[in-house]
Amino acid sequence: MVGGTCDMNDYSAYRSAELAALYDAVYANGADIAFWQMMATAVSDGLLELGCGTGRVLLPLARAGHEITGLDLAAHMLARCRAHLQAEPPEVRDLVTLLEADMTSFDLDRRFAQIYCAFGTFHHLRTVEQQLACLERCRHHLLPRGTLILDLINPDPAPSSVNGDVPADGDTPAGNVDWTDGRRIRSWATVLDYHRSLQCNDCEVTYEIVEADGTTRRLTETFPMRLVYRYELEHLLARCGFRIVALYGDYDHSAFSDESLGMIVVAEPTGD
Repeated sequence: MVGGTCDMNDYSAYRSAELAALYDAVYANGADIAFWQMMATAVSDGLLELGCGTGRVLLPLARAGHEITGLDLAAHMLARCRAHLQAEPPEVRDLVTLLEADMTSFDLDRRFAQIYCAFGTFHHLRTVEQQLACLERCRHHLLPRGTLILDLINPDPAPSSVNGDVPADGDTPAGNVDWTDGRRIRSWATVLDYHRSLQCNDCEVTYEIVEADGTTRRLTETFPMRLVYRYELEHLLARCGFRIVALYGDYDHSAFSDESLGMIVVAEPTGD
């Protein structure tokens, strides 16, 4: 990040093996898994996940029998995904292809029935050019009757924090987990700054690790997230040959509203 703004030009998230492991521990059992499993039930010609990370979503879908390709630019996240995959039975491993690639410039020489981008990953694209490049790549790789699904945040301009205030001692944030070796992790996310002219938040995720002997240390991960509003996204999709066919406010398929924390968009190609 340059000068605390959203104009960084390199991928900065999870650039250490330990941060990737912490992400894996905290978010392993996300509330969105059932949603992605349901959305994949009608798919028979392959899935593509943009920003597959450690395989949090990808692996449950592969275990359910879906042939799936996952790409990610964060090498440490992808390394953990590969390690997890090696622990799976051969019939699951054979369904998965993993690639280290940029979701704005990938070329896989095939098409998919469904392309999805989970857990707000699309917000890491910081410019309109990057957003359009990603959507164009999705359009190029999608079958004529395929679907594109983007899991986004319903923007709240200049929020004080993402998951509530920094927890006081003794509080238990939503990310509180135990590790099998006796360590305990607390995590929380905070918006450090909001750049109105850039429509972008500087976000910081803090991981507090309590060792088995009681020693406490903290690691932080800081990254920008560019907000995308509903009709802005509709125009971006239209420019790349998509139309929105469903819009949800949560993983339970509830209608999108002012109160929705999420903005889950299902789109399809307008022609081929």
